[in-house]
Amino acid sequence: MIQFHHPNMTVTVGTATAIGGRSHNCDAAAVHSTASTTAAALIDGIGSTAEVEHTAALLAEVAARVAARRGPVAGLLTAHELISAPGPESPKPNAVGAVAVVYPSDRATVIAHVGDCRVYSMTGGVLTCHTTDHTVGELLRMVGVAEHHAALHDNWVRTSIGNATVASIPVVDVVAQRVLLTSDGIHKVLTDDQIAAVMTAFPEDVDQLAHELVAAVLDTARDGEPLDNMTAVVLHVDTPQ
Repeated sequence: MIQFHHPNMTVTVGTATAIGGRSHNCDAAAVHSTASTTAAALIDGIGSTAEVEHTAALLAEVAARVAARRGPVAGLLTAHELISAPGPESPKPNAVGAVAVVYPSDRATVIAHVGDCRVYSMTGGVLTCHTTDHTVGELLRMVGVAEHHAALHDNWVRTSIGNATVASIPVVDVVAQRVLLTSDGIHKVLTDDQIAAVMTAFPEDVDQLAHELVAAVLDTARDGEPLDNMTAVVLHVDTPQ
């Protein structure tokens, strides 16, 4: 758990991750704060190799540090620059991700994402998802394709950090006390109702909440079900009354 004190707000961040059934944990999270902001980045590397694992950690650190100073879109675009330039690697590592920046002066959290990481908030016991997965499956749902066909394409990501542009990165402002970032290893196993139940059951300790979400995935998964890397990042925004 990390706590950052701003003039009119305290931001507490908790994280938890597990490797699941993969050979490497290619999820990565990073947190960075300035005098006026706190930023958290969650990166989900595509693939399961030592190179992807290393790159995901680098992308998370860069995205968080740049986002804290220049906003979440700049954080993701700077991460994009690290893996988009021509070089000897073939193919280059790639990833998806989400970044949240808390601006105490505005009492708002600004969110940007690409791919299928998600960002939720909890207010008054109500869970809200602020992102829409950038997958072929989700695109098919939007045009009315039946769920059983759309679900077959949920692993096909349409946008990633590797091909991100300003136009492909949606941004949303959220005013909420608790914000949650998840990799798909969390939300592809847990339903929104299950995520909400865990968040309601652990309202105080953000580190415990993050770890309980990971534990819930491990408890919920069916015997023999292949598990992805799973990561949760929780931000708690505390403002004076």
